[in-house]
Amino acid sequence: MKPQQKQKRNRLIALSFVSVLLILVYGPLAQWFVAADRMLYDRLATHLPNKPLDNAVIVSIDPSRISQGSLVDTYGRVIAALNQARVKRIIMAQPPEMADNENLPGWAVAVNANVPVYAPTRHRFADLATRNGFVEVRSDSDGVLRRSELWQLNDGVMSPSLPLAIAFDNHDATTSHRVSSEEDAIYLSNYEELDRVKVDDLLDEYKNKSSLAGATVFLDSAPALVGAAAILPSGQFVTVSEITAALLADVEKDRTIIAPSWVGAMEWLAPILLAIVAVLFMPDRSRKDIAVLAGVAVVMLLLLETLLLYVLHVRIDLGRPIVIFAGVAILSIWLTGDAKQELKDAFKKGNDYLAAGRLEPAFAEFRRCPPSETVATVMYKLSLAFEEQAKPERAEAVLEWMKRTQGTPVATMTGSLDPSKGPQRLGRYVIERRIGRGAMGAVYLAKDPRINRPVALKAIPIEKEFEDEELKEARLRFYREAESAGRLAHPNIITVFDAGEDKGLAYIAMEYVPGTPLKAFTDPTKLLAPKRALELCASTADALDYAHNQGVIHRDIKPANLMYNPKEGSLKITDFGVARMTDNNSTKTGIVLGTPMYMSPEQLAAEDLTGLSDLFSLGVTLYELLAGEVPFKATNIAILMTKITSEDPAPISQRRAGIPPSVDAVLAKALAKRPEDRFSCGAEMAIALRNCARYS
Repeated sequence: MKPQQKQKRNRLIALSFVSVLLILVYGPLAQWFVAADRMLYDRLATHLPNKPLDNAVIVSIDPSRISQGSLVDTYGRVIAALNQARVKRIIMAQPPEMADNENLPGWAVAVNANVPVYAPTRHRFADLATRNGFVEVRSDSDGVLRRSELWQLNDGVMSPSLPLAIAFDNHDATTSHRVSSEEDAIYLSNYEELDRVKVDDLLDEYKNKSSLAGATVFLDSAPALVGAAAILPSGQFVTVSEITAALLADVEKDRTIIAPSWVGAMEWLAPILLAIVAVLFMPDRSRKDIAVLAGVAVVMLLLLETLLLYVLHVRIDLGRPIVIFAGVAILSIWLTGDAKQELKDAFKKGNDYLAAGRLEPAFAEFRRCPPSETVATVMYKLSLAFEEQAKPERAEAVLEWMKRTQGTPVATMTGSLDPSKGPQRLGRYVIERRIGRGAMGAVYLAKDPRINRPVALKAIPIEKEFEDEELKEARLRFYREAESAGRLAHPNIITVFDAGEDKGLAYIAMEYVPGTPLKAFTDPTKLLAPKRALELCASTADALDYAHNQGVIHRDIKPANLMYNPKEGSLKITDFGVARMTDNNSTKTGIVLGTPMYMSPEQLAAEDLTGLSDLFSLGVTLYELLAGEVPFKATNIAILMTKITSEDPAPISQRRAGIPPSVDAVLAKALAKRPEDRFSCGAEMAIALRNCARYS
């Protein structure tokens, strides 16, 4: 099947699948999505920052201790005591029940003589209260109270809820501008507990009640937990007074959680829009691209729902868009097939055609393969085969395709720096031999013919790892960082002489220092003496302090980048000016910014770095030099990141005999999770290390 036909077929299948999925999520599966949305909301609402009412308390008359006849009388005595204490307002969210034919108590006529009193609508006290509003506790089907009505139609008139009526009457607080008749409900999250005052203490005339002056007092006969009327999304059991207090705090503190009218429209439109996007863009992509696109979309939707709730206090259900997008992604991955296997088959067919002398079919199959050195090699053989068949125009077409896709001629790509073919050049430098290889390229011993000086030449395949605009930015970053490193002049830092670019490789010419990377001394059988390891790390800390003062951060301090000459006892830091080059391209194959096991928590989190990150990496390096293994080890990068950011390593004095406890203190400070808890600079760390070395 041709690619165009396959793409069209896949889109039609995806469109049919989406149509069925939309019917299901808004039909038979709707209740499942409601339950999932409630569960997600409960998790988020539990940790939502809350602000309780200022200067508010709850007074609960325990009905189990007194008779029903004495309950109403106790209310009157408590209200009288609260009036004497000059409280700000009294809220009876759940006053005692009174029959219509029952006489009001004598104290009721003076209920708001001095202090405003608020009571529920349709209660006998409602006509005597300063203001009244309806109180309604209506939990969802799972028994959790998440929503509270703000307005209610009573006898043709819109009446506010009790918390809203209280807020309207409070001239000292600014009622939330988000609360209006258009918003018919607000959502509850969690409850910040208010202090409770005992009735006996309140009625005791010898008790000091000055702390109640100006307070908001909730008066009821529902003790905490025992009198609970509902469960909040946070899992807290709350009484009617506590519910009223939570809602009143939300209104007066302007943190009401609402679902505006546009939210309902978005909950309907988002699944449809994302379904269209998924159908148009997913079926014709690779499995990897589909997985990345779907993962990013799901994370962004979850992040959007979280941000709307935490920042704007807006509740929205984005579960359906997530399922739609994820469903189309899974279908597209299945329809796309195994791209890697198809490429392997294409390469095998191309080789078979080439061996059989069928050059045109071989060219067609090889063109389906992504650019690589292996493909470049067989394509070069193909061009030679066309030459042998007296088809120079086809050989030229093969070479032109290679130049267009690979970026450089095959001869340059496959053997430009092969020392076995004799000394070769990079810029003006003559390559003698390779002396090292790392994740970012190779290091060669070279000679500067102008002054006959040996140099260490680090070569980085910049044109292979970057394209178009990324390549331009990478070049600028490379030369800028090389220039910064070139300004460093310190006895413990390798000097950078020159930087340039040739044959698709960016190179840095550095001082050649014979020696051995400290990585060789991390083998448990070849460890340095503790005193020597401390002295070497102290020298490193001094050098880092100098570089940091010059505005240069290394970003990849590790034993492999510390060159040690045992004969002279000297140490030099290598690779300044190289690590940051890949900041914007750290996921490219073969180039990794830093080494994860030596990274600081802030570097793993991709935060802006300071020199304190290098000090953390130096602490990891010292630990490895002393113990023979890094302090943080894991089987995968996720576990490693968790350990680096949240776990403390075992004290080094317990890992190796003869190390004083003072080294534990130095390492604990160097490996602190927060930068501000580490040494303030490299010089301070160097002093601490040398003090430890004196007693080792």
